[in-house]
Amino acid sequence: MRRVYLSSLVVLMLVFSLFIGGASNVIAEEDTVVIGQSAEAPGLHTLIETSIPVFERVNLINEPLVKLNHNLEPIPWLASDFEILEGATRIEMTLRNDVLWHDGSQFTAADVKYTYEWLLDEDNPGANRDIYADINEIEIVSDYEMVFHLSSPNSFMINNMARLGIIPEEYHEEVGHDEFAEAPLGTGPYVHEDWTRGEYHTMTAFEDYWGGVPNFYRLDFRPIPEDSSRLLAFEAGEIDMYHGNVITDDIARLEEDPDFLVKRTATPRYNYVALNQESTENPEIMQDPYFRKAVTHALDREGIIENIKAGLGQPGKSAVMPYMEHFNDELDYPEYDMDKAREYIEMSSLEGGETVNLYVTEGDFWESVAEILAYELNNLDINVNIRIEEYGAYLDRLYDTKDFDMYVFGWTGQIDPDRAMYRQFHSEGLNRVGFYNERVDELLDKGRTVDPNSQESVEIYREIQALILEDNPKAFIDYDEEISVLHADFEGFEVHPYNANNWIQLFDRVTRAE
Repeated sequence: MRRVYLSSLVVLMLVFSLFIGGASNVIAEEDTVVIGQSAEAPGLHTLIETSIPVFERVNLINEPLVKLNHNLEPIPWLASDFEILEGATRIEMTLRNDVLWHDGSQFTAADVKYTYEWLLDEDNPGANRDIYADINEIEIVSDYEMVFHLSSPNSFMINNMARLGIIPEEYHEEVGHDEFAEAPLGTGPYVHEDWTRGEYHTMTAFEDYWGGVPNFYRLDFRPIPEDSSRLLAFEAGEIDMYHGNVITDDIARLEEDPDFLVKRTATPRYNYVALNQESTENPEIMQDPYFRKAVTHALDREGIIENIKAGLGQPGKSAVMPYMEHFNDELDYPEYDMDKAREYIEMSSLEGGETVNLYVTEGDFWESVAEILAYELNNLDINVNIRIEEYGAYLDRLYDTKDFDMYVFGWTGQIDPDRAMYRQFHSEGLNRVGFYNERVDELLDKGRTVDPNSQESVEIYREIQALILEDNPKAFIDYDEEISVLHADFEGFEVHPYNANNWIQLFDRVTRAE
């Protein structure tokens, strides 16, 4: 087994290893954990939905072949072993032979092959298809041995496999993807039980789980969009824990209270303002490069971090995390400078008094950033309509219609430079901002084929960052810290830097004091 990319994030964190075992053989049915979330999940299909509220849940139901540990290294999961061969064009997998689906049927290589081929079929509504496009053929050697053949070298494929939950061929074919999104079936430590949208989603322990009986019988996920309401529910004991979108002014108070625990770690996530060059609302404004440059200088990153996030975070510069060797630290990244922003507006085609639309979803942080940016742009004689949308409708706009001038959001999972760049800036990636550059496409394709630990790889991704900075498809706000809060009677919890994996540890390493 070969490790293909070890992020230097490890120097920023304590080392916490995931382990299997130690779970009790007896579980009390009244032992329930209530988890707060900042938004409702649009659906529960692991191959279709991509948002964090979805992954936080479905990662407990549909498991991947490999999983990212707390050091963001891929480790065996449903695959008991893997080997990367022939210049990263062949991945050999040995699967666990003791895994059952929640309906009692046996997990085999046929389910894995079905999962990947369903996702790669362009007639299906799969998401993230672009990061698996190099998979050319999936060969089943036996029920528990298989080979992934890649059309070109891809050193990052094993990392990408860590985000793809496997689905059961027989059940999925029987019910179809729409029904599966309402009632998923998996191999994970928890079984989908009941879901009332906007109120709760209940899972119960899978007592035949290959990793042992989970520590908690029942998990209830409760969506509470307003940050202040979620905090009140937490302090009142209505929810046991939540992470992300914690009101930062209250973190110090919570840390001093013996009834609560605050856990934090560095995370491969940033927040940003998207500047859509394919906008149908105000295309002439959004296609003006000087307007986009002006926005990058009108964004008060330091002020946002200090006044909204109580000093937590670092000013954003690039999609590549600054602790990565591939980060280009020689570029002149934009800083808050209203004089320079005004100069760019004067160089632009804008005459003054124009109006642009800025979209956000519900949440104190997003709304505050939008208000600050709107205030600064108004000082440049640009009117801003702030449009606040419910989370599901917001995702539809971002992913499907792409009908917006600008939006404020976050992007997580930048565990390697390919994950940080390809989906956002390649012409065949998700690319929600209408950015197209032939040289960037060429470099992103090449970056997948070279050793990620080589100097050539570093130079490739540093050049990409320089080209993106020239065009400014995004104005980067800040690099996040991942923060979780929980009641003090929980033991063994450590916040996961890849926040979609945060609650997996509830099945084995986290316990509640008597």
